[in-house]
Amino acid sequence: MPLFLLRWWVPFVASTAAALAVLSLGPARDAVWQQSTLAFVSVLVLTSACAVGAAAVLVLGFVRQLPEVALLAGSLWTVSVLTLVHGLLLPGHLYGPNSGTSVAVKIAVPAALLAGLPLLLDGNPVGRWLALRWRAWAAAWSALAVAAGVALLFSPDLVPVPSGGWTVAIVAVSLTGTGVLSLRHLRLFALGRRAGSLLASLGFAAPGLATIAFLGAAPLSAGWWLAHLIDAVGVLFAAGGLAWAHWRDRSLAFILQPVLTRDPLKALELGLTPVVHDFIATLERKDRVTREHVVRVAELAMRAGERAGLDPVSLRAVGLGGMLHDIGKLLTPNEILTKPGALTPHDRTVIERHPDEGAAMLAPYPHLSEVAAIVRSHHERPDGRGYPHRLQGTHIPLTASIVSVVDAWDAMTSDRPYRQGMPIDRAEEILRDGSGT
Repeated sequence: MPLFLLRWWVPFVASTAAALAVLSLGPARDAVWQQSTLAFVSVLVLTSACAVGAAAVLVLGFVRQLPEVALLAGSLWTVSVLTLVHGLLLPGHLYGPNSGTSVAVKIAVPAALLAGLPLLLDGNPVGRWLALRWRAWAAAWSALAVAAGVALLFSPDLVPVPSGGWTVAIVAVSLTGTGVLSLRHLRLFALGRRAGSLLASLGFAAPGLATIAFLGAAPLSAGWWLAHLIDAVGVLFAAGGLAWAHWRDRSLAFILQPVLTRDPLKALELGLTPVVHDFIATLERKDRVTREHVVRVAELAMRAGERAGLDPVSLRAVGLGGMLHDIGKLLTPNEILTKPGALTPHDRTVIERHPDEGAAMLAPYPHLSEVAAIVRSHHERPDGRGYPHRLQGTHIPLTASIVSVVDAWDAMTSDRPYRQGMPIDRAEEILRDGSGT
């Protein structure tokens, strides 16, 4: 990621911040361009476009069941609605002088950050608790933004304008929070190389940078105009980037469902990892039986892992290991995978490479290192008669053993086009008889 920081993110952030600081804190801070009608129309047009874009992405997040997209869209919706209210309250048009126009724009970014709080607290127990309730959180904050906007429209002087230390605090919080969200998407860009993620990263930085104007730019000054432009373009970039990067992820939530049920904010990180993305794309082209098999194995593996007392990191790994256990077969020739007759010794040798090949495919991604170990060892057996390395006993990771057992269970008990699944009691008997081997 350092290369992307130097090439894109740092120049954008540094140049934008410098321009706003000069115009808001320098001699030009009080130089006003008296075009109030143009300002009114421009702000309304830009913020309306932002609200429409944010609403579209919010629908995308809910329909595709992508928690991070929905939460981010809720954040964009919040800043768009409150900035739209700011535009409607600009004095001299629909309203006279009022405090609401300044209040709306100053609370817009902090309120948006609260809407995205589960993302800012990712990895924290509170953040995880909120993320598991992402639908209610995103919907509630979207509604709260509208309610706050309506309240200001009906009572424009309801709240005094934050000033002094409050303004500095708002700018500091806004810069920090939007910076975290921006860097999060820059990391996704480094991972998946989707241009939409880079666009979203730059877009999320913009609303926070725009708050620098609060430190001194007079209304309708050059700093004021630039801040509004940066804010609007940033929201549109962020919404467009999210839609561009993820509108095709139709199967992401379904395939990753067992993991996302317990760790919903991992969807984009996992889905953008090239090897996982390729695997999901391949499953989309395969039959329903194959797709449902990997989901069941992942779900059963996570249930077994919970019963075994695995820690959260290992639990996520065992779910992903269940999903990706046969990813190495992407490199296995189709004529061997689909061969109707018995496999030759050469065919068997090729097939037995898939655990190592799958682990090698995951090796470049540090966040999948434990998953790679599961993929490598899921065909090992305690008596040493497994493959590819003939490991025995405790040399086989517990997580890999869990995946091995549930994979066998699902293969025995599930219906296939060419046979019915065996009765559960028979499958249990086979597993008990094979215990330790």
